[in-house]
Amino acid sequence: MLPKDIVRGVASSKSSTQVKGDAYRDREDETDSNLYRDKRSSYEFEQDMNTYTESNDSVSGEFLELEGERFYAIHNADKMAPFFISVISDSDHWLFVSSTGGLTAGRISPETALFPYVTVDKIHDNAVHTGCKTILHVNVNGKHFEWEPFNMEHDGLYLINRHLYKNLLGNKLCFEEVNHDLQLVFRYTWATSDSYGFIRRCELHNLGDDNVSLDMVDGLQNILPAGTPRFVQTNSSNLVDAYKWTELDRSSGIAFFPLYSGITDRAEPCESLKANTVFCLGLDGHKVLVSSEQLDNFRLGGVLKEEDSKRGVRGSYLVNKTLELAAQESQHWQFVANVELTQSQVVELRRQLDKPDIVAQAINDSIDEGSDKLARIISRGDGFQQTGEDNVAVHHYANVLFNILRGGVFDD
Repeated sequence: MLPKDIVRGVASSKSSTQVKGDAYRDREDETDSNLYRDKRSSYEFEQDMNTYTESNDSVSGEFLELEGERFYAIHNADKMAPFFISVISDSDHWLFVSSTGGLTAGRISPETALFPYVTVDKIHDNAVHTGCKTILHVNVNGKHFEWEPFNMEHDGLYLINRHLYKNLLGNKLCFEEVNHDLQLVFRYTWATSDSYGFIRRCELHNLGDDNVSLDMVDGLQNILPAGTPRFVQTNSSNLVDAYKWTELDRSSGIAFFPLYSGITDRAEPCESLKANTVFCLGLDGHKVLVSSEQLDNFRLGGVLKEEDSKRGVRGSYLVNKTLELAAQESQHWQFVANVELTQSQVVELRRQLDKPDIVAQAINDSIDEGSDKLARIISRGDGFQQTGEDNVAVHHYANVLFNILRGGVFDD
């Protein structure tokens, strides 16, 4: 399901197992002061959506243009065997995502992870309990439906298509599920910000002609506390759970994920003075859950209670919100997660969130600035080509990109 302003390109000549998402951004003028000019947010997709007249389950790939930026799309990506995707940034982020939705992420090193740093096979399997989680109770014309986008355990309940989009610069990755039965589209996009961390932008579109009422839970699961040693994280994860402490600041909506104390087997004081943080923008009057303990109750139609703190369980940041979508209407929101914040940084973040609209704009600007800086880094390695075939230019960009990731660029 694609916005109307998407311009389709030439389909990839590669087989589905050879599809690569890392590529270059097609710019109009490399000499422009802003190498990555896109003043509008890339995430503000058109609300007036094209609809498929019928579901097509075949896997296909194509280049397309979205809000002035080139993307590569893999349609029906869930029909392929799970594959691994890297999302890069101009800064110190690392984000590795499975086509199933499972992921691991952090900044600098595995010692400062946001989600558990595990092997690829486990990332393919952890989409159910790690990373993004969305549950929707949908009411249309007096009928009730439950829909969990991207939950492969629910395949067969609805006529759906799942698509992946990655921008050619390589720093944005979009997951989309189209529910033809309910006439709804849900998508989320991962991006990075040097100032704010990891950004997950979400969009829900009503493509039908009827009004839709929804009771929604959406957010992130299995968020690690700050200061979790990698060895303990991977070899004694149950011990880490015992040290977890998650707390919600209701006034700002920020959830803090620190260790209750430093993990040690010695009789010594060991404080944990940093926290991973998550907050949500774009949904007013929502409840926040800092664990996944109430999800089964929600699936059964139960009423959720906001959670102020949890200890000794895996941390989550889940919001519960009732939405009313008119025909052809959309709702947008975003989650912002960062790692290893100090007390002074948390105080500053709370102060900024007194004006959430300004923070939202600052996040947009930070993402655009990061894209511009990334394009400049690749340009220093001569990573951009203009050819008659997108595949050739993309292949060259990928070679240069990963050479730079391994060895850097010359210091001028």
